[in-house]
Amino acid sequence: MSGFENEIRIFNSLNNKDFNDLSDNFKKLILKLNKKTPLNKIICYKKGGIVKSDININIDSNTFKMSIKKGTGNSVHQEEVEDFINYLKLHMINDEDVFNDIRHFIWGDNSLDGSGKIHDRLGVIDYKKLYPNKIQKIQDYFNEIKGDLIERFVISGKNPDQKIDCLYYGDNNNGKVVLAKDLYNFLINTESKGAISVGRLSFQAWNRNINGGNKSEKKRGQIQLKWGTLKNDIEYL
Repeated sequence: MSGFENEIRIFNSLNNKDFNDLSDNFKKLILKLNKKTPLNKIICYKKGGIVKSDININIDSNTFKMSIKKGTGNSVHQEEVEDFINYLKLHMINDEDVFNDIRHFIWGDNSLDGSGKIHDRLGVIDYKKLYPNKIQKIQDYFNEIKGDLIERFVISGKNPDQKIDCLYYGDNNNGKVVLAKDLYNFLINTESKGAISVGRLSFQAWNRNINGGNKSEKKRGQIQLKWGTLKNDIEYL
């Protein structure tokens, strides 16, 4: 079952339902969000645009934004590297040297704009061996603004006024819900094993298309944040 199909099934199980009609699994979800039994039917809708929430849940007069995940090796954020750098320029520490290192790392072809030769494209293991200083400079920069980055990558996305209230991990039959504040506190106090970490998240290129060809070329030049241990971490939380 795809992630989209999973979202639709969860949506249909919650939308326009009385609390007593819900499964025990979703009753726990609603009570964790609302703290008390709803008086009215639960209404769900999907917010348009690029937002972190997959489903918005109206419970009486309150709205809760929920992100949904399932499976393993989860990607929690993607965007064009230049969009990300523009965000850093405008809102974080403006350091063009580090920005160029980020470009160099994401493209991985010894260029700052993806114009390098195909035979110069490197996987992350080889890149780390050749450019340890660039890796360290990026890591040091991210460490200074880790909290803000976690907020963007997991909680709010590119729309700071659309922060999620919780993350639901699972399917229509069984799942776990973690409130956004608990996600944030966990992520900021743990580390990933990636070449570059943002707390528990691994910062990487979506696809460097090392061998060339048209199939994955459009995926180049984009950052990706992976939460590889999401399933186990949600169980822990």
